[in-house]
Amino acid sequence: MYLKFILIVISCILIVDFYYYRALKQFVIKLKPTLKNTIKVSYWLFTLATLIFMFYVVSFFVNKEPAPKFARVYIFGVILIILVSKLIGSLFIIIHDIKGLFNYLKRKLAQNELPSKTRRQFLKNTAIIASALPFGTLMFGVVKSAFDFTIRKQQLNIPNLPNSFKGLKIVQISDIHLGSFMSDEPIKEAVKMILAQNADIIFFTGDLVNEITEEALPFIDALKEIKAPLGVYSILGNHDYGDYFYQKDDIDGKKHNYKLMQAVHQQLGWKLLLNEHHIIEKDNERLAVLGVENWGKLERFPKLGDIKKAKQGTKKEDVKLLLSHDPSHWEAHVIPNHKDIAATFSGHTHGMQFGIEIPGFKWSPSKYLYKYWAGHYTKGTQQIYVNRGLGFLGYPGRVGILPEITVFTLR
Repeated sequence: MYLKFILIVISCILIVDFYYYRALKQFVIKLKPTLKNTIKVSYWLFTLATLIFMFYVVSFFVNKEPAPKFARVYIFGVILIILVSKLIGSLFIIIHDIKGLFNYLKRKLAQNELPSKTRRQFLKNTAIIASALPFGTLMFGVVKSAFDFTIRKQQLNIPNLPNSFKGLKIVQISDIHLGSFMSDEPIKEAVKMILAQNADIIFFTGDLVNEITEEALPFIDALKEIKAPLGVYSILGNHDYGDYFYQKDDIDGKKHNYKLMQAVHQQLGWKLLLNEHHIIEKDNERLAVLGVENWGKLERFPKLGDIKKAKQGTKKEDVKLLLSHDPSHWEAHVIPNHKDIAATFSGHTHGMQFGIEIPGFKWSPSKYLYKYWAGHYTKGTQQIYVNRGLGFLGYPGRVGILPEITVFTLR
C-alpha cells in the first residue's frame, strides 16, 4: 500500500516540476549565467530533497513507527504549499501551450503568423508571479491563522424543548488533531476559551488524533481541564481508529489503538458514546444525547455508526441530540430515517481549512465534496451544525476558515 502511494506522489511531483521548470527557465533567462545556473540547480536539488523526504517518512510507516512530528507536520506542509503554488502557476503554462497549439493549427490551415515570442514569454513569466500569491497566502495561514481560535455563537430552536432545558448552553469542539501540535500551549489557550463560555454541556465530535491514539498522551493534562456541570460527551472520528497508520490486516494494532482511545477518553473525564446514548434529567424532564461511531459516505471511511442502536432505551417524547462526526451521515440516514432527532452536531470537513467567509457569502473547495460543510443547516424540521474544527491536518494552517469553538443556546 505504502509503495503504491509513494509512487503516485513521486509521479505527481515530477510531472509538476518538469512542467513548471519551463516557466522558471524563461523567467531567469536574462539573469547572469552564474545566478541563473544556481537557481536552476537549486530547483532540482529541492525536488530531489523532496523525494528523499517522502521515502524517509514512508520508511517509518513501514517499520510501524510514527514519523518525527515536525517532519510530517511542517516540512510536509511546506512541500505541500510549494506543490500547490506550482500547480496554480502551471495553469498559465497550460494556457500558453493551448494557445501555441491553436496558433500552430491556425498557421497550418490559414497561413497566419504566430503571435510574437514576447507574448508567449509573458504567459510563462506570469506563471511564476501567479505562484507567489498562493505561496504567500498559504504561508500566512501557517504563521498567523493556525491557532486563531474563534468563538462562534448559534441559537438552536428545538421543537418541544422541555422548560428545564430552555436557555441551555452547549459548547461544541471537533477535529482537534493532536498529532499536529508541537506543544500543548495552543491547547491550553483553547481550553481557557472553552471554559470561559460557562457551558452546561460540552460536545466533542471526533478526530482527537491524526493517526494513532499515542498522539493524545502528551495532551491529557491540558484537555482534562475541560469540564461542564452536565458533562462532556464525545465520539470518534475517522482518524481515531488507527486506519491511517496500521495496515488493513493489522487487527491487533487496530484493537490496541481502539482500546487505548477509549482509555484516553476515560482519563479525560469525557463520556465516550459508542452507538449509545446518555439521558440528562432535570426537574423530571429529559434530554437524550446520542453518540454514534464514525459513518462516512465515501468508501474510504468507516461505516460503524448505528443510530438505531444508539436510540435503544430512549423514549419517543425525548428530545434527541445526535453527535455524528461526518455530516454525510445526516443526509444519508438522519434526514430520511430519524425524524425524531432534533439536531445533529458534526465536524470532519474543517471547511478544508481554506475559503472565504464574509457576511452573506461563504465559499470553500470543501463544498464540492460535502453538501453540508460548515455552519448551520436546516431541512424541514431537522437541523445540523458542522463545526470547522479546532486543529488542522495536512496543511499546517488556515486561510479564511478559522479554528472554531461553537457556543449554542437552546430555545
